Amino acid sequence: MMYANSVYEIMNEIGDPQNAQPKNLLSNLTTRPLIQEQNAFETENTRPTAEKKTMKTAMNPRSTPGAVISRIEHIFEDITDCLLDGGKELAIPLKSRHGNRSQTEQRDGTEGMSTSETRLITFPNKSPREARRFTILLRILELSHEALVTGIVTTKRDIYYRDPELFVKQAVVDRYVDDIAYTFGVERDALNVVAAAKGLIAGSFTVTRKDGSTIDFSVENEGTLVPNSKDLQNVQFQEVEWILVIEKEATFRTLATSKYWQDSLAGKGIIITAKGYPDIQTRQFLHLLSTQHASCPIFALVDFDPDGLGILSIYKHGSAALAHEPNLAVPSIQWLGVRSHDFLHEELDLQGLLRLTSRDRRIAGKMLGKKMFEEEGCESECRRELQVMLMLNVKAEIQILGNGERLGAWLDGKLKEGIGKVKMEDEMA
Repeated sequence: MMYANSVYEIMNEIGDPQNAQPKNLLSNLTTRPLIQEQNAFETENTRPTAEKKTMKTAMNPRSTPGAVISRIEHIFEDITDCLLDGGKELAIPLKSRHGNRSQTEQRDGTEGMSTSETRLITFPNKSPREARRFTILLRILELSHEALVTGIVTTKRDIYYRDPELFVKQAVVDRYVDDIAYTFGVERDALNVVAAAKGLIAGSFTVTRKDGSTIDFSVENEGTLVPNSKDLQNVQFQEVEWILVIEKEATFRTLATSKYWQDSLAGKGIIITAKGYPDIQTRQFLHLLSTQHASCPIFALVDFDPDGLGILSIYKHGSAALAHEPNLAVPSIQWLGVRSHDFLHEELDLQGLLRLTSRDRRIAGKMLGKKMFEEEGCESECRRELQVMLMLNVKAEIQILGNGERLGAWLDGKLKEGIGKVKMEDEMA
């Protein structure tokens, strides 16, 4: 840690030569980051002069711990050199993850070429805002370096609590960590930083960690936190016939406590929930299951509303914001329900239907504008269901299917039907 410590000592000693920033740069910082890449930024007019030393942060596909450690230490060395030489200004070219949202989208749900804006974060700088950005970036690089050197994986939540006065809110850490990884051209895991576990899972399977220990996920009645895929050696199924992703935590707990995954008429299975929109750890683990056990069908049970279909889309195609990170999408996932057919043609309590809100209609309209939801796109069925929602002005939660035995009976029928279709398609292939 001598690199980071020397940088902080020097920064606290020199303060700001132009008195534009406070001497202590590690307090009261509240800005939003814009992380950019140097190569895309530099033009004939913006290329650094002899009085401005620019660190090279070109995209590097190598994500081994040693490579990332070396990358961070090189940044610390450049910072130290610039701070010791009072006549130079340090300029860090940074690439914004948020710029990735402008990338083109294909009809199959994949993402095309992305366009990113770039900028430099400089120090010293006349703007206190810029100094704050620089200091937050430096602090997170230091904590990532510490995690990599010690070999201890840390969470974004842990990083926030290491310096809450600096970061002010969790969202600042979340954006910086993801943007640094995007700038480096690596997955966030390569920084030895992960999101705090959010998802729950239960089922007839065990996992073996890289340290040789095992976890049996059939033991806990209320589910177990989804493990970090980076720590796992392999996953062993025990006669698993299906995997069910559930949007709602309440529905998951109902099925977990009744051990539906063990007693289902469709055979033994695995149930998993991310409690709404999925976190990266849950998506990574689901992707791992889909690759290690490709023959096992994966289904999704979500609300019949725009958010439910949005959640399904993220599991299936990934998100635009993290399109640069592989191993997050599960293209084979199938929509089990809830569909309009489930409450229009079956004996369900229609009193459970709800009216769409203005927010729901706005989200549905944006989704219909995406290429994957066009008539010739890969999600024509979802397009039709969104149109039904808008036309009828209704939505339905999973609870409309019932609870307990009624929900179990509905799932038995749908899972058996879905498994049968998958086997038939495999035979015809």
